[in-house]
Amino acid sequence: MVKAAILGCGAWGTTLAKILAENGQEPTVWCHDAAIAAQINARENKELLPGIILPAAVKGSVSLAETLDGAGLVVVVTASQYYRQTVVQIKNLVPPNCLLLSATKGLDETTGKRMSEVLAEYFADVAVLSGPNISREIAEQKITATVIAAQNHATARTLQKIFNNNYFRVYTNNDVIGTEYGGALKNIIAIAAGIIDGQGLGNNAKAALLVRGMTEIAKLTVAHGGQPATVFGLTGMGDLITTCSSALSRNHHVGEQLAQGKKLSEILHSMKAVAEGVPTTKLAYALARQTGTPMPLTEQIHAVLYENKPVQDAITALMSRDLKAEGL
Repeated sequence: MVKAAILGCGAWGTTLAKILAENGQEPTVWCHDAAIAAQINARENKELLPGIILPAAVKGSVSLAETLDGAGLVVVVTASQYYRQTVVQIKNLVPPNCLLLSATKGLDETTGKRMSEVLAEYFADVAVLSGPNISREIAEQKITATVIAAQNHATARTLQKIFNNNYFRVYTNNDVIGTEYGGALKNIIAIAAGIIDGQGLGNNAKAALLVRGMTEIAKLTVAHGGQPATVFGLTGMGDLITTCSSALSRNHHVGEQLAQGKKLSEILHSMKAVAEGVPTTKLAYALARQTGTPMPLTEQIHAVLYENKPVQDAITALMSRDLKAEGL
């Protein structure tokens, strides 16, 4: 049995706590909001995971010190814009020999670093969890698979055993870079998928988007030292398929709303949870320019989100690009 500290009270953090409790662990969810902590202690996160009854072992707390006291596992799953701030707050509170797992799919807004790179600034031997994991489906015990990546194989194996169960199948690998880029960058393509669905452009367009989106993700991943095989696995292709097709995807929702002519600020203001693809688009666009990596889909989504480019103009720009051979 492991006492686990889940840092982040969103739908995903709550779901991970539920998995751990059902696996016989003792999870405490750190909440930024006392009302959400109270809901979790009443066995339901009504704000972000309504209708899901939590095991009695899941606790909520607004105190980082209390949450981390005696923990053998720390899972950092805050939104990317609060990730660094959270890691700085816990750097002197995490018990020695504690397992550290990053479960946020995004990039650091100040440096463009991957989430585990931020965590590794203060802690050694960190791992990453990513995959095609829609929170609500997993909370309802619908079967899924995920990946835990770590450079230390023993760490990955230990975490695999802690999280794996009969509806949440966990695989391991040692490509942390590829695992994180796959999980973060697919959110950009999910926004584009939402635009396609919002405009009713059909299945052919969606298929083309997914394939060319995977090409972009692979290019940037390889440029930063990741393995293309990882991107074409669960954490890249698997996650991309899920996020681009699910009505529960926050990033897909953003794209649909943009296609209907709504302003980005209006869309984000109406959402309870964070759509990580929005800040990730800006950061990935900058990384692509730094490395000279061609990412036309990302460029056009960036123009729509941050340069007020009309959706139809972005589609026209993509369809009128110079002709070329298929491939990376």
